Amino acid sequence: MPDPSRDNLVEALRKAVSRTSMMAEGIDPELDQTLAQIRRTISGEADENDVRLVLKEAEPKMIASDKSRSERAKLFRDSLLDLIESLNRLPNHHIPNQEKAALETNIRSHWQSSYQWPALLSEFLVLANLTLNQELLSKKPSFFKRLFAKEETKSEKSEQDVVNDISRTLLNLLGNLPLPIEYDEQVSELKSLLEQEKQLQIVPRILSESINLTMIALGSSQQELTSYLGKLNKQLASINVSVGNSYKAQKTLSTHRESFSDKIQKQVSETSSAVDEANDLSELQKLISVRLDTISSTMSEYQKQMVEQEKSATQSIAQLKQKVTKMEKDSSNLRINLQQKIAQATTDTVTNLPNRSAYQDSIMPMCLLAQKSKKPLILGVLDIDHFKKVNDTWGHLAGDKVLNLLPRQLKNVMSEKDLLFRYGGEEFVFLLPNCNLETGQSKAEAIRLAVEKMPFNVNGEPVPITISIGIAQLANNEKHEELFDRADKYLYQAKSDGRNRVVSE
Repeated sequence: MPDPSRDNLVEALRKAVSRTSMMAEGIDPELDQTLAQIRRTISGEADENDVRLVLKEAEPKMIASDKSRSERAKLFRDSLLDLIESLNRLPNHHIPNQEKAALETNIRSHWQSSYQWPALLSEFLVLANLTLNQELLSKKPSFFKRLFAKEETKSEKSEQDVVNDISRTLLNLLGNLPLPIEYDEQVSELKSLLEQEKQLQIVPRILSESINLTMIALGSSQQELTSYLGKLNKQLASINVSVGNSYKAQKTLSTHRESFSDKIQKQVSETSSAVDEANDLSELQKLISVRLDTISSTMSEYQKQMVEQEKSATQSIAQLKQKVTKMEKDSSNLRINLQQKIAQATTDTVTNLPNRSAYQDSIMPMCLLAQKSKKPLILGVLDIDHFKKVNDTWGHLAGDKVLNLLPRQLKNVMSEKDLLFRYGGEEFVFLLPNCNLETGQSKAEAIRLAVEKMPFNVNGEPVPITISIGIAQLANNEKHEELFDRADKYLYQAKSDGRNRVVSE
């Protein structure tokens, strides 16, 4: 007898699941299709097995979508914290510590909730506006100042340099984002804004739009991977069907062999019994002839079945091989595509050197390896002297030419095991594995001399290019951030002492 209360509960649960799935739509296109399938299943006359099946198929897609959401959230959190740090390093501006601490607390509390992102971004823009509208009373030098406006003392000109370098960096970023074609117009408008607007107050808006486009690009790559995994899942299911068919064919073949053996044994046994019962030679000959015909017919039928089974097995194996080959090709294409995207994300577009992101990925494992193996490691920070004058006098194309030429000179005096990164602006970082401080000083001096002797001309006019370098050797139990800070301090000392020199501990 039907239970009305149970039926009402089931109907309420159907509605709850349907409405909840609608609330989850819009995160991932493939997940949206799965949620729609769940609603269609539970709204029909589906039984328990149907519901279990559709939920089982949806589970991996939900897990993949959740992982994608988590990765996007981490990117948003890290990007926002990096922006706060960049704001903190602006020359001639003071970031309000109370508002900064409050925003960092909110980021740590809410970065995983995407519905909180607009509020966090708005809070950052408020912080940026407060910072940009305050004058810095203390003129303490910082890395950001050396990075963007080392040669200027006037506030307005320093701010202009900051905007110029931020614009160049963001233009490089936008040029390398793997965005869908429908975002081309938005990217073009943002590029035009970067090239035309030179006011520091517009930086928060530009950074906000760049962050949004970066998140879209990350989502696009994730969708591509999710699409491939869905395709791979279908291919594996198809292969599973082929393997099952091959197994069934093999089982049928074994059954036919057993049946053939039984028939032959039965016919031989019947022939033997008939021979024993035969009364004369004529009757015996006739009997044997009939039995031989029967055995021959059985063998012919068996042979025909074997030919058909072998043909079917050959086709199944060929199809299986074709599917495996296609799956391997798709997997190889995806691997190559992902490797290319990783390379693009960790390569500086101007110098073709590993960028700051690549440095962050490399420095920690190299420090841990050096400390574990008790082998020395040297970190050097170098900066192009008077680089801003090159940009101001001959334009950014000349500056880019210097940035492009510098790594070639450095690599001439660096070994294959040494690593070189473009850290940002005109600042570079190099790592010298298994190298002590004395050897590191000699190599850094060779690097400095190679750049000093580097021929560089603009419109036929020779332009001297020099660099300042600070180096430090990794200490026991020292963190990589501390190592960088020490080398950076020595670089600043080299700048203060007159430039074009190497300073170490």
